[in-house]
Amino acid sequence: MKMELGINTDFEREFVKIEDMKRSLEQIAAAGFSHIHWCYEWDGDYIYAVSEMKQIREWMEEYGLKAKSLHASKGSRKETEARIEAHYRKDYASLLEPNRIAGVELIQNRVELAHILGAGEIVLHMYLPYEEFERQPGFKEIFYNQVYRSLDELMPFCEQRNVRICIENLFEAPGALQIEQFTRLCGRYPEKFLGLCLDTGHAYLVWGRDFVEKLVYPFRDRIYSVHLHDNLGWGEKPGCGDAHRIPEDIDSHGKN
Repeated sequence: MKMELGINTDFEREFVKIEDMKRSLEQIAAAGFSHIHWCYEWDGDYIYAVSEMKQIREWMEEYGLKAKSLHASKGSRKETEARIEAHYRKDYASLLEPNRIAGVELIQNRVELAHILGAGEIVLHMYLPYEEFERQPGFKEIFYNQVYRSLDELMPFCEQRNVRICIENLFEAPGALQIEQFTRLCGRYPEKFLGLCLDTGHAYLVWGRDFVEKLVYPFRDRIYSVHLHDNLGWGEKPGCGDAHRIPEDIDSHGKN
């Protein structure tokens, strides 16, 4: 199987000026990359117009780039609360039906963008309100029921466009709950529609070096996307936390 390696488009930072966004693609091509991971607007509730999608595709064609994947947005929530204390716009896991439907439409927008750019998958966050699970007996099933409703609605839309959703492992929730999360989702949905995005940096923060045994090996047949980056685990020195550094770019002392 041929491996496609892409670089995230916001490698420098998140741009909003069109000239800067196009320049980032030019720099990626000049560096010798053939594929990109479109990462602008990965968080928030921005909706791409079809004209913008075609504009991005034209830029890619100009620089000879292809799209490996893109990072979708789960909604306007910027914080990753372990407890639900408010409701946010366009959240596909929301308990409020208008917000949940809006969240589905936001993901459909990213699926359409992936389709036009020629990407085969979108990467999606799914935050687990694990303190709420403990505080309210039965809430876990209520939460997953909302997630299932949204994914059920997204599945035919994705299949028509040949785009797979890859749920990313995160570092905000306990490892056991994330394993349960992926077990539930992979058991319910076919691999053609749903897979996993393995984020190596997040996995190291949660499981340490055991992440291969705990996460990769059990779900090896459902990993279709990888976010490859490095960190030094939890701590105070440079390179600790979700540092998003190039692998081997930092030594054990956190130096560049």
